[in-house]
Amino acid sequence: MCGIVGTFGKLPSRITFIGANNSMNHRGPDDSSIFFDDKKGIALGHKRLSIIDLSQSGHQPFFDKKKRFCLIFNGEIYNYKELRQRLADFYVFKTKTDTEVLLASYLKWGKECLEELQGMFAFAIWDSKQESLFVVRDRLGIKPLYYFYDDQRFIFASEIKAILEFPKVPRALNRESLIDYLSYRYALGEKTFFDKIQSLKPGHFVDIQKNKKPNFKKYWDLPVIEKKEDPGEEVVLEKIEKMLIDTVDKHMMSDVPVGAYLSGGLDSSLLVALMSKISNKKLKTFSIGFSEEDYNEFKYAQEVAQKFATDHKEIVLLGGNFVDLIPEVIKFKDEPLSIPNEIAVHILSKELKKHISVVMSGEGADELFGGYGKIFRSGDDFEKLEQLDSFSRVDKNKFLKNFKLQYGNISKSPIDHFLKQYNYIELKTKKCLLNKELFSLNNDTLINKLYFESFFKRISKLSVSEQYMYIFQKIHLLAPLRRLDATTMSKSVEARVPLVDHKFVEYISSLPLKYKLTWRNNNDREKLKNLTSNQVSEVYDITKYALRKISEKYLPKSITSRKKVGFPVPLNDWFAKKHNKMAKDLLLSDCAKTSQLFNREYIESMLEGKEKNEKYFGYNIWMLVNVEIWMKEYNVSI
Repeated sequence: MCGIVGTFGKLPSRITFIGANNSMNHRGPDDSSIFFDDKKGIALGHKRLSIIDLSQSGHQPFFDKKKRFCLIFNGEIYNYKELRQRLADFYVFKTKTDTEVLLASYLKWGKECLEELQGMFAFAIWDSKQESLFVVRDRLGIKPLYYFYDDQRFIFASEIKAILEFPKVPRALNRESLIDYLSYRYALGEKTFFDKIQSLKPGHFVDIQKNKKPNFKKYWDLPVIEKKEDPGEEVVLEKIEKMLIDTVDKHMMSDVPVGAYLSGGLDSSLLVALMSKISNKKLKTFSIGFSEEDYNEFKYAQEVAQKFATDHKEIVLLGGNFVDLIPEVIKFKDEPLSIPNEIAVHILSKELKKHISVVMSGEGADELFGGYGKIFRSGDDFEKLEQLDSFSRVDKNKFLKNFKLQYGNISKSPIDHFLKQYNYIELKTKKCLLNKELFSLNNDTLINKLYFESFFKRISKLSVSEQYMYIFQKIHLLAPLRRLDATTMSKSVEARVPLVDHKFVEYISSLPLKYKLTWRNNNDREKLKNLTSNQVSEVYDITKYALRKISEKYLPKSITSRKKVGFPVPLNDWFAKKHNKMAKDLLLSDCAKTSQLFNREYIESMLEGKEKNEKYFGYNIWMLVNVEIWMKEYNVSI
C-alpha cells in the first residue's frame, strides 16, 4: 500500500513535485522517491508502505531492465505468486515483489494484463519510447485515484491534496457534489468536491499520448445477470465457503503482521473465524466504541475474541475528543466526512499501527448479501402496487395504509421509490437550506435523479429488490471503501477487504436473491402481503442468508442471529446540547465559508431546536459542520 502521484505535460518545478509527493507521507512512511524527466514532460512519485518484500528491491518508481518502462503502484496483487509462475519463462525476476510481477505482466500481455490481475490497485506505467502513460484503477474502486487535466498537463494522485500542490489547480467547490453530499453523504460518480478534479472510475483506465486528449476506457463492469441458475443450497453454500476461505487466505498474504477489525457483528466475526482457521498464529483483533453501554458492541466482540483466543484490544471513545478530531480527519480525506465512524476508524488506526500494518475489514458484505434489509425488501412493496388487483379488499386497504405510513405518496417508478428512501436530507429541508440564487431547487436536481437513470435502465429486467441491491454494489459501496482507505492510511495502515474480491463479487451476483435475502418461512410471503418492509425486515425475513448459514459452523448463535447495527453515535444529543455552541459558532459566524451556500436563518432555527423533530437532526448538523470545516481547511471558493 502506498501513495502515488504523477504528471504528464508541462511540469512544475522539481521542488513543487517533491512537495506533492511528500504531502502523502502518511500513505508511505517507509520509502520515497521520484522520477523526473523535464525533457519528455513526465514526473512520477511514490511513497512506500512496505508490506511485501520489505527490502529495497521493492523501491519505486520501478523500471524494467531496459529502462523503457517505469511503474508506480499503490495496492496489492493477491494472485502475484501464480502470475509469477506463469511468467517464469518470459521474465527473469530479481525481486519477490508483486510490483515486479505487475510490470512483467504488462510487458507480456500489454493492457490485457488487467484481465489477469486479482487485487486492489491504482497504478501508472510510463513508456519512454512511445512517450505514453497508462493509468489504471481496480475493478471495484478499492484504491482511490484522482486526476486533473487541462490543455497543458494531466495530473493524477492517490489523494487530492497532492494534486492541489500543483500551480494553477483551482480550489473551487463543485456545487453538484455538495447536493450529492446532502442527499447521499458522498459525491456521485467521478465527481469530487473540487470542481475540475475528478475520480477515475472503478474498472477504468486512461491512455495519455503526448499532445492528445486523455482516452478513458472501461475494462470491467459489475455483471447484470437476469436469468440466475440455482444449483441448490448445499452446492451454493459449499462454494461460497470455499471461495471465502480462498479470498481470506489470499488477503492475509503479507511480510508484516496482519490483524482484524472485530465489531462483534456477523461480517467481522466471520472474518476473524476464517482467519483463525487459516493462520497458526495468534490473531490480533481490535474494537472501538463509546463508554456508554448503548453506544458500543464490546460484549459481542469479546465473545468472539474469547472463542478464537485472539489478542484483543478495545478503544473507548470520549465524545468531546471525537468532535474535536473532525478537522484532522478531513485533512486526510480531503472532503467532508460522511459518517461519524470515520473518526472512530482514524482513532482506531492509530492504535492498530502500534501492533500491525495490515487490517482485514468486512466491507461489501451488506451490499453483496442484502444487509440493508429494509431498503432492499422495499422493492417488494413497489412490486405489490402492481399486484393490488389480486389482493382481497381487506389486504389491499391494509397494504395501502401501511405503504402510506412508510413512504408517503406512491412513487411512479422503481427509481423514484428508491431515491425517496436513499435520499438522506429531505427535499423540503434542502429547499429551505440552500441558497436559491446558487442552486436549482428542482426536485429531480436535488436528488441527482439523472445520474441514477442510466443504471436503472441497465437493470430494468431484474426484480426491484435486485435492482436496489445492484445500485448499492455499483454506487453505494464506493463510499465505505473510500472512507476505509482514508481513515486507515491516515495512520499508515493498509486495510484489506476480502469480500470485495472481484471473482467473489461476480459469483455472488450470479446467485438468486434467496441466498441473500430470504423468508424465515416460505408461507410468510403470502400471509404478510399487506405489510411493508419496515414491518417485515429482520422479523419475518433473514438478511445475508448465505453468510449466516456458513457462520453457523464457526460462530455462536448470539452472533449469527444478530440484526444489523451501525456504528452508534449520539449526534442528536450532541448537537442539541454539548456541541450546540460549537456548531453555532462555526455555521453562524460572519466569516463562515458556507454563508453564501446556506440559509443562515434556517440553520439558526435548526440549532435552536425549532426543526429538530426531523428524523436526522443531528446528522443534518453534522454534515453542515463538516462542509464548513472542509471549506476553511482547504480555502475553497464558491
